[in-house]
Amino acid sequence: MAAGIGVCFALGVVAAAQGPGQGRGGRGAGAGEPQAPGQYVIPRTPPVDPEKHDQGRDLWAKHCIDCHGTQARGSETGPNIIRSEVVNRDRSSEKPGSVLAPFLKKGHPTQSGTPSSTFTEEQSLALAHFVRQRVNDTMRGSAVFVPGDVLTGDAKAGEAFFNGEGGCATCHNATGRSLAGIRSRFPSTVALQQRMLFPMSGGRAGRGRGAVPAAAPNANAPTVTVTPASGTTISGVLVDQDSFYVTVRDAAGVITVVKRTPGMKVVVTNPLQAHIDLLDRLTDKNIHDLVAYLETLK
Repeated sequence: MAAGIGVCFALGVVAAAQGPGQGRGGRGAGAGEPQAPGQYVIPRTPPVDPEKHDQGRDLWAKHCIDCHGTQARGSETGPNIIRSEVVNRDRSSEKPGSVLAPFLKKGHPTQSGTPSSTFTEEQSLALAHFVRQRVNDTMRGSAVFVPGDVLTGDAKAGEAFFNGEGGCATCHNATGRSLAGIRSRFPSTVALQQRMLFPMSGGRAGRGRGAVPAAAPNANAPTVTVTPASGTTISGVLVDQDSFYVTVRDAAGVITVVKRTPGMKVVVTNPLQAHIDLLDRLTDKNIHDLVAYLETLK
């Protein structure tokens, strides 16, 4: 495969940035968590079939490696696809290859000159397993994961983005309580970067789609007000919601599950919505520049 797969910050964001309750089981939920019948739960590291992976490795070497590199992280002639929308949607799908195969069928340049539109379903499946493993290898906890040097940005550019286009200064300032000495509160620059990107989940893609855990609510927990067409309004921390129910925890810790009915109004307020929205427009340069700036706040 060559250049052409668009970049999207999808690792973790798919799970964490959608907001609470996109499905009662929570896509992205951990193993053993309850889920609605028939609902697929995205594992943090989706399984890889070793045999198909090895088949995909051979195909990768023949058709893709010159552009996208040995680990799918790009080369001088092609982009890193670890974070691409196509790869991460495929990785998050219940059936490997269900997103990648249609993409390849549309036609994509290859180093061998073989039209990707001629790839069989079995070949696309093998490539999907190979790339899935490359993404899994980048996850913390992987046997081969090694934290890279994320302190590569321009602190001045990061400060300018923070105070300008990024809109961060709307809620934060370098001397205020939230950011003063922030670097000293994290064990590493990697941890700082993770918290910057995913504050809604303590620095990592969270349980469910950003669902609020059962612990005591905090100032950043999304809240909800449910106003039925007739009856009593219910307000509290949003635990979960889908097309049929809204689950609310009140100040006393009591959980109430409300069935959606015609005329009902559900208003969610997420204090971290600005962070979620920012993820859709952050570039790699923005991320590294912001981290370099936050690194100076010791």
